[in-house]
Amino acid sequence: MDNETRKAAKKAQKQRDKQRVKAEKEYAKAHPIKIEVVTPETRQEMRLTRKGRYELGSDGKLTPIGKSKRLTHRYNLAIIFLALLIIATYAYFFLVN
Repeated sequence: MDNETRKAAKKAQKQRDKQRVKAEKEYAKAHPIKIEVVTPETRQEMRLTRKGRYELGSDGKLTPIGKSKRLTHRYNLAIIFLALLIIATYAYFFLVN
């Protein structure tokens, strides 16, 4: 009997957790946090925004636009690096033979 009550208690706890998470998500959708774009002031904020290149929110994190710009920059660097690597490989094999 003790084992069954323990299982029932765990099941009830999981159900309460699901309801709590659902309620928190609904509340977050109904009450969005207003984030304003600010200029970086501290050294840490300057490093995060790469000297002000990317938008910084008032919560100390990058805004969605800032994240998008940073990701675009990283993808562009990766493409350039891969293109240079392909050219170097081609030149190496061309000059060796």
